[in-house]
Amino acid sequence: MATAKLALTDLSFVDVATRTDAPSKIWQKIAARRGQALRIGIGAALLAAGATLYAPDILYTTSSEAVINARTITVAAPIDGRVTAAPPAEGTSVAAGASLLRIDNPVVDRSRLGELEATRTRTQAELDGNKQLIETLQQQIAALDAQAAAYRDAATNRLDLAAREAQADLTAAQAAATEADRMLSRKQALAAAGWLAAADLDTAQKQAAGADANSQRAELAAKRIADERDAATRGIFVTDNTNGAPYAQQRTDEFRLRLAEAQAQAGAAQARLTQIDSEIAAEQARVEHLSSAEVKAPFAGVVWRPDVTTGSAIGHDGRLMTLIDCSSLFVTGSFSSRQFDNLHPGATATVRLADTGAEYAGTVVDVRAMRGAENGDHFAAPLPQLSERQVMALVRLDDPSAMAGEKYCNVGRRVEIRFKDLGKSPAATQLASAAR
Repeated sequence: MATAKLALTDLSFVDVATRTDAPSKIWQKIAARRGQALRIGIGAALLAAGATLYAPDILYTTSSEAVINARTITVAAPIDGRVTAAPPAEGTSVAAGASLLRIDNPVVDRSRLGELEATRTRTQAELDGNKQLIETLQQQIAALDAQAAAYRDAATNRLDLAAREAQADLTAAQAAATEADRMLSRKQALAAAGWLAAADLDTAQKQAAGADANSQRAELAAKRIADERDAATRGIFVTDNTNGAPYAQQRTDEFRLRLAEAQAQAGAAQARLTQIDSEIAAEQARVEHLSSAEVKAPFAGVVWRPDVTTGSAIGHDGRLMTLIDCSSLFVTGSFSSRQFDNLHPGATATVRLADTGAEYAGTVVDVRAMRGAENGDHFAAPLPQLSERQVMALVRLDDPSAMAGEKYCNVGRRVEIRFKDLGKSPAATQLASAAR
């Protein structure tokens, strides 16, 4: 019985001790699980941070050391002279075609223009003289033509009357010849009958022959006068001592020759005058161009470095200022040379601003394996210095207007370039397709 009690007592002691240690073990287990969860959370956080840092490099081709860039253009002086209008200050945005400054040159050589103007004055006077001579000759020719026409009409009328007289003489001669022929026939009949003497027959024959001759002469005279009249109607006079033409007609012919000569001289003078006017216009344009010039912006951009001020003397092709071309913005970044074949022109990129997170689309236009100082391009921001295992990608922003309104068009601003799904160049893809 005592043994049983002792056992019971011992059992109670063990149970009490067990119940006393149980909470501490539970808390130890809870604490161990909390530490394990904390370690797991810290590990997960480290993994997430690593994924955040290195996932873009694994999934994308990136360059976080890229900057926005733009080409620069040097504006040169088109003429010699002095700057009379102050150029825009550094950092001023200018639109395409906007006036930048003005150059005046008051000492332009104008001697050639003076010579041309004097030559034009002489040529114009010569032309005016020829025109006046032409007008006078034309008036004289008109007067002589009227005089010649009056002479021709008078001569034609006179010859017409002479032709009528000749025709009357011809009629009378023909009648006399007919009468003489009849008388001869009668006398021949009487002589044959023995009633007429031979001497009377001879006289009758002679009279008949003379009458026929007079008739023929009258006919020829009438024909000659008719021909002279026809010639006179055509302006040809064969009876007067005028070598076939009256004095008025001869003077008209002489004046016509002089008129043709004067017209030729006037035409030559007019041609010279036209040429001189063209030379004067060209010389005036040259003098005006050299006397004053307004320099305008060739594109929309920003004044980067003005090199002159008001009153500065400048020579032809002298440097006036440097402009940043904001019409085309680029991003220059360095990449591993292992990406040289993938970074082909035409590849699309995403440009991300480092401070705001804004993203813009861009396109690769060039890839170079050279140091920034070894190329001939003129960029506002320095190009990246490349190591032997790096290449530079030149990415053009598809929409430069999105950044053109910022100060200096955001040139020099740090950005990140990211490429995704880089593959073969379009040319290589086309060749592969053709090969298949």
